[in-house]
Amino acid sequence: MNPMLLDTNLKITPSNAASKLDAIVDAIIQDLKNGLRVAQHAEALRAYGAEATARLIHHLRTDEAAVSVALFALQQCWSPLAREPVAAILKSADESQRKLATVLLVNNEGYAALIDACAPLADHPDPAIAGFSLERAEAESPDLARITRALARKELWSCVWKYLPRYYSPTLTPATRAILEHGSADAPLGALVSLIHQNDRSAETRARMSGFLQNEHANVRELAGEYLLWHGHEPHRAALSAAMQKESDVYARGSIEAALAALDRRKKSPSLPDTLTLSAPLSYAEALTRLRSKDTPESRAEAFALYAWKEPFEPHCAYRGQTLSNAFLAERQARLQLQATLFSVPINMFAEQTVFRGAFSAPEATTLIAPVRTFFDPARQSYAKDMKDSKDGFGGMVHIGDDILWNREHRSVVSIGNGLVRQVSCTPTWGTVIVVEHTLPFAQKVCSLYAHLSPFICVRPGEVVTQGQKLGAIGRSFAYENGGYLSHLHFGIHEGPYGLLPHPGGMADVRWQGVQYRGKVLDANPEETGIEIFTPRGVYHVRKPTTWVSGYISKRAWDEGQHGWCDPQKFIREHLNP
Repeated sequence: MNPMLLDTNLKITPSNAASKLDAIVDAIIQDLKNGLRVAQHAEALRAYGAEATARLIHHLRTDEAAVSVALFALQQCWSPLAREPVAAILKSADESQRKLATVLLVNNEGYAALIDACAPLADHPDPAIAGFSLERAEAESPDLARITRALARKELWSCVWKYLPRYYSPTLTPATRAILEHGSADAPLGALVSLIHQNDRSAETRARMSGFLQNEHANVRELAGEYLLWHGHEPHRAALSAAMQKESDVYARGSIEAALAALDRRKKSPSLPDTLTLSAPLSYAEALTRLRSKDTPESRAEAFALYAWKEPFEPHCAYRGQTLSNAFLAERQARLQLQATLFSVPINMFAEQTVFRGAFSAPEATTLIAPVRTFFDPARQSYAKDMKDSKDGFGGMVHIGDDILWNREHRSVVSIGNGLVRQVSCTPTWGTVIVVEHTLPFAQKVCSLYAHLSPFICVRPGEVVTQGQKLGAIGRSFAYENGGYLSHLHFGIHEGPYGLLPHPGGMADVRWQGVQYRGKVLDANPEETGIEIFTPRGVYHVRKPTTWVSGYISKRAWDEGQHGWCDPQKFIREHLNP
């Protein structure tokens, strides 16, 4: 114990403290309860370290009024002795205390400790405690048995819907249909999305989706179009065409139009079965090989059954700066390739060219619109956010896009204006990405970037798109298709043409051996850029792919102000379609 910190100007009153340090901790807790000398006490507790933990645990167990204060104090000094007492707080009736306990467990013991503590509480009789614990457990570790039990409790539907879309198992379909019909708020929309991935192609569900095309709410019509994009077939054409004739909402219209285009593509392939039967186990890659060699109704049925039954849920993939294994990447990419073939997705991103470098040929984008509904929000400050405290591999960088529509899987993403699709790709850290190049009035060139998308991309590189045309939809939470993030759209605006080359002698960001550097550009061509960097071990010449496509740039690049990225909300407002 640091003797310099014993004199803390505290009023130490008689107590049952067994030591001078315990008495000091008691007095610190009292001061903190009164909001006094918070910074000083935090510093003192960090100096005392684990020696103060036992007394703080005492306050967790015996002084209800001091629990939140003791949890704050434990952020400054932790020992493994606190793990079980803090985990017990997850059963507190106070949600703010449960949240503090969650932060403490993750920061000091890791996500595994949080899952161990939360998983049993997902069955707690109190729905507030059960729902809170279910969300934490599901966010890190999907479990078919646990989600099945939760679906049986209607009071938990408000929590379940956020995590249900990652589940594939058809055994969940009856309960999912119940949420669609009887849930409230956002739960029915989450159920609708979930039925896409449970591959519910029953006549009843398809008829329900066709009916939703006439729903009074535009977002319901939009998602009905998304379902039929995946599972619609020729008998749905009349309903889609009728809805298209009178649809005035740009996002619902884009979704319906994309579904009609999907019907046209699927005419060229044998149809998928309406009912599922589990076939002999194959790998995704083997099923795809068989399908490509012999595309018949029988081979499609076999491949589709494997696709539907092989995994109960999408494996957890949360990006926190780690490198994914080659085996994991191969499995996820094989599934996506099989998916692209089965559902007639316009591009197979792992088997085709993902970049178009040909001549620009699109009409001028005289006006722009928002890429998603409910886009404008002046309180949202994700563009230009300094990530100095990030632990996800982006520490010290600046976020140069706008993150929108969290927890809104499969909402339509449309082109902001007339343009040319330059890139459609998928990466482990960003998921599915689309870049569209536009020519604005006065020949100004800009590119719009859309990331974390669903793998059912509606366009191809080199395709000319019109304003409001559906490009794709927001991908699912924690899935490889989304880069492992909570579902949202990352939207960016970059000035200049897509093929803009770095200028020799200028500066550029490059990540080398896990470290971000700002180096001098030596040379550049459309494929590669040479950069000179200065490292603690000397000067190195590094070559990297030539692209400005990114979600973050270094703080130094941001401060230099030559990065080309714009505030998306401000830019769209300035060019908004009147």
